[in-house]
Amino acid sequence: KRQVKEELQQGKRACYRSGGWSLWPRVHDNDACTYEPVTRDEQVEEGDIVFCEVQPTGRFYAHLVQRKEWDYSRKAWKFTISNAKTGTGYVENGWAYMDTIYGKLVSVMH
Repeated sequence: KRQVKEELQQGKRACYRSGGWSLWPRVHDNDACTYEPVTRDEQVEEGDIVFCEVQPTGRFYAHLVQRKEWDYSRKAWKFTISNAKTGTGYVENGWAYMDTIYGKLVSVMH
């Protein structure tokens, strides 16, 4: 996943196959997913699926932006990252700021 991060940081589209069902029903296991680079917080909204490095663990995830809220202490937008499962409830994985959000999902091939 570091290669995906590097491609996005270089301003290139990045494609890879998803693993697991945490983004179902929008993304299925083994779907071909394409991410566009993002560099500004205006490009990321609640409901977007982003490729990011989630804090506090530093793990890479392609997951859902559950919430976007202003962090007054850091003076920056804070994005709560979670899975996308409906019916069973969302599971929050952590948070990210724009310096650790690298791309946004633009296409999925089931």
